[in-house]
Amino acid sequence: MSIEFVSVMSSAAAIGAVTSAIAAFFQAQRNRKHKSQETLEDRINKLTDALRESSHLVTEVEKEIQSRQQLVVELKNDAEKYKNLVSINQEQVDAVAQLLKGELRKEGSKSFWKGVAVNFVFFILGSGVSLALSAGSL
Repeated sequence: MSIEFVSVMSSAAAIGAVTSAIAAFFQAQRNRKHKSQETLEDRINKLTDALRESSHLVTEVEKEIQSRQQLVVELKNDAEKYKNLVSINQEQVDAVAQLLKGELRKEGSKSFWKGVAVNFVFFILGSGVSLALSAGSL
């Protein structure tokens, strides 16, 4: 899309330059009819000035187009960097999730065996109390 914009702007600048030169030429012709005192050298100078101004305007438009092209390139680079950053962040999120899943499995396994040990201790204590109470009632 930016290439089309540059093409349109370049065409517009060229058309503007040609139009300006033609307008200067016709103005010189009109002035010649109204002022017979104007010399050929004066008309050439006016036409040269008009062409210089047109050339200057074309140069300014080209500089503006180049600066906008540079901005487009920078924006494309920024978009690519952002895209890469997002993909890197997604990879990091996946890695952290896998790490957490592994840690949760380990903790689940440890928790299970700790629960078994605590239940066994309470089973022994309960059995001991039951035996002591039943032996005391005999």
